[in-house]
Amino acid sequence: NNRLIIREYEKKVNPSGQPGVGDAFLKWILTNQSNPKHCEQVQITQIAEHKFAEFPKSKSLEKFDPSDRKFVAVALSHQQKPIIAITIDRGWNRHQKQLSVYDIQIEFLCDQIAD
Repeated sequence: NNRLIIREYEKKVNPSGQPGVGDAFLKWILTNQSNPKHCEQVQITQIAEHKFAEFPKSKSLEKFDPSDRKFVAVALSHQQKPIIAITIDRGWNRHQKQLSVYDIQIEFLCDQIAD
């Protein structure tokens, strides 16, 4: 367990859970990460920084944000291919069609931000 996704959240929000929704989410993850009722840990193969064996090898995804590739790798590694929930990261909507080819579903929790 190398906590790649948790470390990504820790860069952007406060683990104390205050004051925003993202902070509360990180606190919930830190509290529940080992609770199988709430979280399931998925192993992925990191080849190099931001490079994963499970990420699709596709020309159409070459410009996909390297720091977000871990989320795609995790979704593809999970047996049920869970939906990736996105809040305000505008890069995902640029690649939504290409990701759907690999059965990656994205749900935008906020109104999509125009490119």
